[in-house]
Amino acid sequence: MALSFRLLIRPSVKSSQAKPAPKSTSLETIDAYIEEQMGHLHIPGLSLAIVEGDRIAHLRGFGRAHPNGAAPDHRTPFFIGSLTKSFTALAVMQLVEAGKVDLDAPVQRYLPWFRVSDPQASTQITVRHLLYQTSGIPGSRGLADLGNLDGRPGATERQVRALAGVKLNHPVGSKFEYNNTNYNILGLIIESVSGESYAAYIQKHIFSPLEMSHSYSSKADAQQNGLATGHRYWFGFPIPTTNLITPLASLPSGQLISCAEDMAHYLIANLNDGSYRGTQILSAAGMADLHRGVAEIREMGLSIGHYGMGWWS
Repeated sequence: MALSFRLLIRPSVKSSQAKPAPKSTSLETIDAYIEEQMGHLHIPGLSLAIVEGDRIAHLRGFGRAHPNGAAPDHRTPFFIGSLTKSFTALAVMQLVEAGKVDLDAPVQRYLPWFRVSDPQASTQITVRHLLYQTSGIPGSRGLADLGNLDGRPGATERQVRALAGVKLNHPVGSKFEYNNTNYNILGLIIESVSGESYAAYIQKHIFSPLEMSHSYSSKADAQQNGLATGHRYWFGFPIPTTNLITPLASLPSGQLISCAEDMAHYLIANLNDGSYRGTQILSAAGMADLHRGVAEIREMGLSIGHYGMGWWS
């Protein structure tokens, strides 16, 4: 989708050390740069949030949220795409700290039916491998499953059960390969150990504590609250596309919906050792584990960074 929001993150500082808000001239420079780049990249609309320390320093919408409509505001919902993975990873780490998940336990401890084509590899894939994208499951599988428009209950489980015939691209744990499927499996593990649906868990344990009151797991709910119109690019230009069917089975890997203000709350918690307005959603050590880049990302023989638990570094 061409419409999106952007989140600018300044280095984390404790409340007592927080720097003054940027001068208005600095914000005007940032806003002007964004407007310029929107023109170059043919982006029809976006929302910006700048977080500094433990507070929101700036919120602004640009362009339009809908064809011929007004600019998005700080509460206009957008699909957040693969930022969803960081929420799924956070949920897993919450369950680790609750003593319900062991990162080095095999997936089969929580999903006994889990299989890939190699029986031995099936027993070796752990929760940690899924988080770090080192399971060996082909990334192409995750892309193909975005076209799986099964909207019936249990869609994610049916998608993952279909892995029983899939051959791994790499030995388990040997190499990073970005894959939506890894995070869809994690979504099922969250459901298995918590006794809640993925959507209900995220609402109860992340959205609500962080006062993310304009964030959704349901497209229908978001549409009732002004969901921004999505776009497809044709020959480099965005074409409004309404009523696209979303891949329900891929909810844990890329289908959550949020707004700039809510995502700023989320960033504040990530920047301040898991704390937001006195609410601790994960320990400081757990947050450090989430963000720490572990799996090396290589492209064309070059190291281009590392992947943590749903985060790039």
